[in-house]
Amino acid sequence: MHSDKMVLLDDTLLARGFTYVNRNRIKGPKGEVWISVPLKRKGRGRQKIKDLELYEKERWAKDFLLTLYHFYVKSIYFFPVFEKIKSTVEAQDEKFLYLILKLLKVVTEEFEIEREFTLQSEVGIKEKGTALLVSLAKELNAKEVLLPYFSDKAIDCEEFKKENIKIFLLRYEPPQYPQFWGTFLRKLSVLDLLFCMGKEGKQIIKKGSYLYEL
Repeated sequence: MHSDKMVLLDDTLLARGFTYVNRNRIKGPKGEVWISVPLKRKGRGRQKIKDLELYEKERWAKDFLLTLYHFYVKSIYFFPVFEKIKSTVEAQDEKFLYLILKLLKVVTEEFEIEREFTLQSEVGIKEKGTALLVSLAKELNAKEVLLPYFSDKAIDCEEFKKENIKIFLLRYEPPQYPQFWGTFLRKLSVLDLLFCMGKEGKQIIKKGSYLYEL
């Protein structure tokens, strides 16, 4: 919502240990519920995100859809969104990236967000760390980059300044919105917001977003 073009780093390695790349939280009667997309890992070593494939996709898709149905079916916004998600996760393609791109499309269409997604692999930049981000910005003729809050702790900001590229940080602190199942939980998957608020969820995102220039 706050960028002209979103670059997905699909040509980078999946992080070791805990990562949000293939998991997130929704909400159930007993609180937060972790949803993980199982990935094929055995004998594959470390994989780039663009090469990831789903493990036992049909079983996972069935469990995932039943979970969404069980927790959110009472929502007045449920069925139109659920049908789009259902058609996506039941598709035959086992590529993880395909699933992500299709689900992102569902979310952006529902929130009426017209932004362009670009894949790192399409741009062809294969560097690492700050050099990767700077090279991507230069290749795309960007004068400004928008990064998650606290990113300045992990990158060399001077490398951007050398190229006259401004850095903005985005902090998201979601205000409370009506949720199912009792006490409000912060920073859940966007699916919770979508099922609870429908298209009005876009205004919640706007209210909770804060931009800072470095």
